[in-house]
Amino acid sequence: MNQFINKIQSLPYLLLVLATFFWGTNFVFSRMIVEEIPPFQLSVMRWVIAAIVFLPFVFKELKHSKEIMKKNWKSLFFMALTGIAGFNTLLYIAMQYTTSINASLVNSTTPLLIVLLSVIFLKEKLIPMQYIGVAVSFIGVFIVITGGNLNAIMTLSINPGDIIVVGAVILWGIYSVLMKKYGVHLPKKSTFIITIYVGIIVLIPFALFERTYAPISLSTVPTEALLGVVYLGIFPSIISFICWNEGVMQIGPGRASSYLYLIVFFTTVLAVLFGGETLGFTQVIGGLFILSGVIVGSNPSILHKKRLEKSA
Repeated sequence: MNQFINKIQSLPYLLLVLATFFWGTNFVFSRMIVEEIPPFQLSVMRWVIAAIVFLPFVFKELKHSKEIMKKNWKSLFFMALTGIAGFNTLLYIAMQYTTSINASLVNSTTPLLIVLLSVIFLKEKLIPMQYIGVAVSFIGVFIVITGGNLNAIMTLSINPGDIIVVGAVILWGIYSVLMKKYGVHLPKKSTFIITIYVGIIVLIPFALFERTYAPISLSTVPTEALLGVVYLGIFPSIISFICWNEGVMQIGPGRASSYLYLIVFFTTVLAVLFGGETLGFTQVIGGLFILSGVIVGSNPSILHKKRLEKSA
C-alpha cells in the first residue's frame, strides 16, 4: 500500500488530473442526488462524512495548532461561511434548475473573479491583458446564461440556476481571497478541517428549517443516492484536496492552475455520458469565450512576462 502511495505521489501531473476529475464529478453527481436529497441537507451530510473521514489524518496537527486557530477564529469563520457552507450549498440549489455543463462553465470564471476581488480587497493592480480577459470571459458567461438570446434579459427568462451559480462563484472568490490573505500563515490541514466543522454548524439550522417543508428519511432514499453522498464526502471533498495540494507543491501553483480547465472538460463528458445532458452550440461558443478569457487574464506566465516588461 505504501509503495502504491509513494508511486502516486511521484506523479504530480496525474494527481492534478485526478483532483480536477473528482471536482468535475461533483457537478454531475450532485445534480442527480439533489433530486432525492434537498440541497442544505445534502451539504450537511456531505461535510459530516468528510469531517469524519479526514479527522484521523489531521488530528495530530490539529492538537498542535489550537492557539493559532483561536487567534484567527474570525477569518476561519468567514472562510467556512463562504467556501464550505455558502459555495457548495448554492451550487446544489442551482443544480435543481440548471445543467451541470452550464454550472461548470460559469464556475470556470473563478480565477478571473479572484483577480478582480484581489484588486478590490488586496489592492492588487490589473494589467491590460487582464482587462481583456475579464471582458472576453464576461461575453462567454453572457452567452451561456442567455443562450445567446438578448431577449432573455429583456423578458427576464434567464435560468435562475445559472444566476445562483454566479452567486456561488462570487462566494468562492471571496473565500479564495480570504485564504490568500490569511490562510498562508495557517496550517493547511487544520484550517481545512476547522472550516468544515464551522461550515456544518452554520448549515445545520438551515437544514433543519429545510426539513420542515422538504423532509427526507434515509430509509426511503435510493441506495444509489446515499452512495453518491458518501462519494461526494470523500472524493471531491478530501481526495481532490490532497491530490491538488500535493501536485501544487511539486510543480508550483502557476503550472498547476492550467489544470483547472479540465473541470469543464470532465464535467461535460460525464454529463453527456451519464447525466443525459446535451452539449449545445451556444454552450460551446460561450465556453470558448470563457476559457479564452480566463487563460488570457489569469495565465501566470503571461502576467509575469508583462510585469517584467513593465518594470524594465
